Amino acid sequence: MRSGATNIDSVEFFNCSQIDTQKAAVRFENAASLKSSVTNSALHNGYSWGVYIAGSQNIEFSNNVVFNFRPVGIMLGSSNNVKIDGNVVAHI
Repeated sequence: MRSGATNIDSVEFFNCSQIDTQKAAVRFENAASLKSSVTNSALHNGYSWGVYIAGSQNIEFSNNVVFNFRPVGIMLGSSNNVKIDGNVVAHI
């Protein structure tokens, strides 16, 4: 079994995500072992979803800007202990 953590702070994600799919610019899927976070970052101008969190736990997504994605800004499903706080989500 693999385990790991992702901690991203003050990063720009530009033109990420795969067009017309659910392949988001930032994706946590079945991330359930250690704490991961995305903070103080900008995600913008993608051709699909902005953020996808599913089947995961111990995720923090705080103080970010998610701008100009289609058709979903942030998707959260079947996850536990997820903190989404202080974000700006616009022009979706």
